[in-house]
Amino acid sequence: MTRGQQLFLRALLIVTFLVGGFTSVLQAELSEENRRAISRLYINIKHAGTLYNQEKFDECAEVVKKVQGTAEELGAKGDPDVVEALGQVFRRVRNAHALLELEGFNLPKIKEPKIADKPMPSPDTPPTASPAGDGVSFSKHVAPMLLAKCGKCHVNDSKGKFSLATYAALMRGSEGGVVIFKGDAPGSRIVEVIEEGDMPRGGLKISADEFKTLKTWINEGAKFDGKDTSTTLARLAPGTAAEEAMKVGVTKSTGKETISFARDIAPVLVAQCSGCHVNTTRPRGDLNMTTFAQLLEGGESGAPVVPGKPAASLLIKKLKGTGGGEQMPVGKDPLPTDVIAKFEKWIAEGATFDGNSPNNKTEDVANLAKAEAATHEELSADRKEIAAKNWRLGMPGIDSDTEMTKNFLLIGNVGTKTLEQHGKTAETVAPKVGLMFGAKSDEPLVKGRITMFFFQQRYDYSEFGKMVEKRSSTPREWKGHWNFTIVDAYGAMIASFEPDYSMDALLGQQIAGVYVASLGSSPRWFSEGAARVAAVRLAKDDPRTAKWKEALPEVVRGMSDAADFINNKLAPESNDIASYSFVEFLMKDRKRFDKLLNALRAGKDFDKSFSSVYGGSAEQIASRWRQGAGR
Repeated sequence: MTRGQQLFLRALLIVTFLVGGFTSVLQAELSEENRRAISRLYINIKHAGTLYNQEKFDECAEVVKKVQGTAEELGAKGDPDVVEALGQVFRRVRNAHALLELEGFNLPKIKEPKIADKPMPSPDTPPTASPAGDGVSFSKHVAPMLLAKCGKCHVNDSKGKFSLATYAALMRGSEGGVVIFKGDAPGSRIVEVIEEGDMPRGGLKISADEFKTLKTWINEGAKFDGKDTSTTLARLAPGTAAEEAMKVGVTKSTGKETISFARDIAPVLVAQCSGCHVNTTRPRGDLNMTTFAQLLEGGESGAPVVPGKPAASLLIKKLKGTGGGEQMPVGKDPLPTDVIAKFEKWIAEGATFDGNSPNNKTEDVANLAKAEAATHEELSADRKEIAAKNWRLGMPGIDSDTEMTKNFLLIGNVGTKTLEQHGKTAETVAPKVGLMFGAKSDEPLVKGRITMFFFQQRYDYSEFGKMVEKRSSTPREWKGHWNFTIVDAYGAMIASFEPDYSMDALLGQQIAGVYVASLGSSPRWFSEGAARVAAVRLAKDDPRTAKWKEALPEVVRGMSDAADFINNKLAPESNDIASYSFVEFLMKDRKRFDKLLNALRAGKDFDKSFSSVYGGSAEQIASRWRQGAGR
């Protein structure tokens, strides 16, 4: 064993040597004499742990030997209550042995007592079938309980490298050894961790009756009453709610449901469960509902939803306060009856999903549904509130002016006249961008208007990126950039009339970027590439766009692979310059490019549409582009 392994084992063993209370002595039926004797052993083994922590290993070893000898004497008669009470003492003695062996001590072999007239069979003994009606049934009584209470962590997963997905796996135990000793419930590790409250973790707990059943089953020999010990617990105990919860998968909405996850359920989860189960890296009970897929996966208590069976779904029980533990949401008023009824109806209708992807954030799913259902003016009003909030966040204490035009909300600290002028320029540029990318002329260019932020100084622009977008830094070459999330759509720019760039080109770049991104699933490199093509075409004498062309050969030479910009492997400005050149290359075949845009408007997947239109993936076509790029 290496020194590193020794240190790891030492840390692991110390937890059970020094930490944890003793409960058996309080629960067992003991004579007063035995109770006092065992209590003294608890005190002494705790003292041994203190000595070990102080690195007084010789003294520690002597105390452990005395505790061990006395415990062996007390348990020699095989009194069941005494043996049960001594179980936790011997566990700490075993850990003490292991720790002291790492320090070079060889202690006497432990002679742990057994219950009289009930020898402890080897855990390797082949399982014996239990006739129907003879004692506790593993498949009828134990397996359903393990599925319901331990399924998430140790049936679907093997947390702590311990699986109980099958009877065979359960009897093999964990990395630390066997957890069930047939005929000896008090000496079985699984009983010990349940008794101490360490397992199972999560909202649901094993009831007193269930615990009694488990211990009875072990004491009766931990018999197996199935045909194959490798059969999964879910198959062994069919028809249980736990088994059905394990099999939950994403079912797409048919459109006939009366309750929508995106419209009715997701907003409630975001509003009521954030911090505990939504948008958190440490969800309570390991139940993460940040995405729909994670919601169905469940937590330590298993999957919370059984499609078609609201009464059997833990989510409903927790919302109603009948699922054990605290009623959800914790620390808030219970959800109104009509809201819980919507959850029940959603589950009864199959717990279907009507968002774009079950891996999208629940918050984004809710916001998208709201945005899609909103009118142009309703969405515009929402974006106006977001814009005001973002301004306060990025420019605290700085007053702003606002202007609104047909397609834009303008906000900035550059004065109302400047905003008005930029608004007129934006409205002049917008139809040109629309024509360039085939937008419908009788509709708003982007539903809900585009917010345009204008900053007087670069410092203000950079602070906005830092505070609102959490950027570590904004590329020095940038004079502006755009962002689109359906819920919000904006451009952020330094307002300047200096000759170092054209405002027509800068505005056109942000407008085009937002517009192309709004079409559907297009990646950023495609939207930004189109945005820069628009900027070049709107102002051919712009010094800023001229620099992109000058820098292209060096950017191409610095690429290790033609798809580096697609995979975002270059510096931000280099990435965008390569994207611009590649999209310009694609737009040379105008018929194909328009076909791709139309596919995106129809809601089709970008990668599949690209391959269909251009006869290869973006990465493959990029190899052709690179051959002539930068010359």
